[in-house]
Amino acid sequence: MIFFDRMVVVHESFGAPRVIYSLRNQLERHNIYSELKVSRKRQIATYQLLVPKRDEKHALQLLSQYKEALHE
Repeated sequence: MIFFDRMVVVHESFGAPRVIYSLRNQLERHNIYSELKVSRKRQIATYQLLVPKRDEKHALQLLSQYKEALHE
């Protein structure tokens, strides 16, 4: 899938990727395209979840709801 929209980071985490994969699935359930960018520096892995700029507000809203549900 090719997008010409600019991609923005909506979430970044370090270490185990379980949470970011779960967040990505949550976005896909709401038809929001996302990409996962993984970078490694030494022994630490950084995971970034990117979405198109046009979906940023909706994605941030869904992610905040998801995080609140985790804390309950």
